[in-house]
Amino acid sequence: MRFYFDLLSEQGRDVDHEGMDLPSIEAARTEAERSAREMVAEIILHEDRVDGMRFEIRSEAGLTVAVVKFRDVINLD
Repeated sequence: MRFYFDLLSEQGRDVDHEGMDLPSIEAARTEAERSAREMVAEIILHEDRVDGMRFEIRSEAGLTVAVVKFRDVINLD
């Protein structure tokens, strides 16, 4: 299955036109969480904010199948 990872932030929507082949929605969610963690690390280094940033994962049919909010991948415990 091919999934697309659109990045939403205060600056707008960055549409993923390339996508990635993955076996399931759960695998797509895992990939989005991994990418979000990497991006959060960079954002923090530049003293920017992650509020409202998220990946919307789309299927080949263009339907949103999952949302990964950046704030949800940060472990503050």
